[in-house]
Amino acid sequence: MIRTLRSEFIKFRTITMNWVLGIVAMAFPLAITLLTAWFQGDNADFTGRNLVEVLSGTSYVTVLLVMVLSATHITNEYGFGTIRPTFAATPHRRRVIAAKGIMLVAFSVAMQAVVLGVGLGLGKVLAQQRGATISFSSQLYGGDNLMVPLVGTLILTACAAVLGLGVGMLMRSTPLSITTLVLWPLLIEGLLSGLIVLITHKVRAAFWLPFRAGLRLAMVGGGLDFDGAGPSRTAAGVYFALFSLAVALLGTWSVSRRDA
Repeated sequence: MIRTLRSEFIKFRTITMNWVLGIVAMAFPLAITLLTAWFQGDNADFTGRNLVEVLSGTSYVTVLLVMVLSATHITNEYGFGTIRPTFAATPHRRRVIAAKGIMLVAFSVAMQAVVLGVGLGLGKVLAQQRGATISFSSQLYGGDNLMVPLVGTLILTACAAVLGLGVGMLMRSTPLSITTLVLWPLLIEGLLSGLIVLITHKVRAAFWLPFRAGLRLAMVGGGLDFDGAGPSRTAAGVYFALFSLAVALLGTWSVSRRDA
């Protein structure tokens, strides 16, 4: 397994697109968070809660790009035919998929952790230089623990990596995988949500769409809860994790049964 992991890491780090996506995934939320901290730091109402809200909110871009990166990691192998020598060298295909998953999750979570750490630390410094009082103590915000959505963002990122890999294994097409992973959370779920509410007249049902549930992990405070209409953070997180795992397992089964 160690050799398979090493092989996957070598393949991953030698692809330029992976580094480009990784840099963009880190730079966007950091740029928005640090600029917000600097320009809003002189606002007396700007607090640690606002800083966390901006950081966790913009980290959705990182999550989206993580899914794209994970999907293209497997679809490019099918597209260029390198998956055949990979499976020839390691006939146990599930071991290869497991190695890809471990490597992608580790890289994605580490990348997100850097974004959160730098965003919080440097954002706090910039805001305080502008006169803001930044504290992450839960006692200041009605008992809300601001570390919870940050941990939730890391969990969301890990699930996104697994989901992206699963979609890539199922579709095997880079354009189709990217289109699905981008349009589904940004457009399709919004349309489905409105349709579900229109038909059922129940707002709660719409919050069980996969990505809407997953985003609940990273929301600060009530977030998407709307006075109890949506699922709890824990329930939404477990649901999205199981959904991501199910897609990945289905993709693994597909890889094991279909020709390379």
